[in-house]
Amino acid sequence: MRDGIADEQVLVRDKAGWISEDGYYSTCDAGLIGIDGCTYVMSVMTSMPWSDRSSEVTAVIAKALFDMRAALA
Repeated sequence: MRDGIADEQVLVRDKAGWISEDGYYSTCDAGLIGIDGCTYVMSVMTSMPWSDRSSEVTAVIAKALFDMRAALA
């Protein structure tokens, strides 16, 4: 998430995680995002094994959600 919204003036408190073993694959990130006195909860979960590509996809999803925050409120 942090990489997806790094260009914004926001406070990101997140915890990423992943699993890539025994047929189970997931790259996830969840946390709190603070901007302009508001706090948002965000969670991004994929079924991709951890890799540079899954990190990029997670960042793109986080950026899209962040950009849509006014419409989702």
